[in-house]
Amino acid sequence: MEATRNSPETLVMNEVVEKTTVRPKVRIHKYTGKENHMISLVEASILTRTYRESVDREKVKGNYFGRNIFESILSQDGCVGIRSYFAAFDDGSQTLVHVGTDENGNDMLRGIIADGGWPCPPFCANDNILNADLADRLIPVRKNRFVFTGEEKHSMTLAEAVNDVGNYRREKGENAVKGMYFSSDLYERILSQDGCVGIRFYYGEEAEMPTLVLVGVDSKGNDLVRGITGDGGWPCPPFCAPDSPL
Repeated sequence: MEATRNSPETLVMNEVVEKTTVRPKVRIHKYTGKENHMISLVEASILTRTYRESVDREKVKGNYFGRNIFESILSQDGCVGIRSYFAAFDDGSQTLVHVGTDENGNDMLRGIIADGGWPCPPFCANDNILNADLADRLIPVRKNRFVFTGEEKHSMTLAEAVNDVGNYRREKGENAVKGMYFSSDLYERILSQDGCVGIRFYYGEEAEMPTLVLVGVDSKGNDLVRGITGDGGWPCPPFCAPDSPL
């Protein structure tokens, strides 16, 4: 029997056509490692100042990580960048968990995972536009006497990383920004600067959303503020690794 306009066969076909035409197209973002995340020092200072104004002054402003850990992560086969997850230790102090990212945006969980950054305070740079304003300078600061080598140990297990990112999300909620992706190109540019032994990640805030500001660090722990400053990371969500426990 020939299908008529109102026959079951025609209705089913019309339904399929309708669903096919309205189905949204899903964009698959390829990660290249060449994404541009650099910003000006002034833009970076606005982000970090906004964050400092939103928290108590004794809170952690940022975390330093030695260059060796980033070189190890980026040297993994297929790694095009690093995703940095917001995390917290069991005592509530803020930190970051770093993991390699492949071209499909997946976390390289079987590779190197880093945490254990040196927090500021007490491991701060001398006062500069990224970490202090007038109110900060009125507070006596003990100058750090630590030597930054770039060979600090920051590796951790996946179980430890899951615990730390879980601490953060339990406090902030599952809908909060979980982390930021930055390209290998940004890391290479920062680490190639003369005298750079590592990177300090300052916590920033823009439109009430958390972000990160990256700056090179010398052996005295000072920020290389005349060099390259990075932000503009790809946030998760929406740029998340599928099916990652982090």
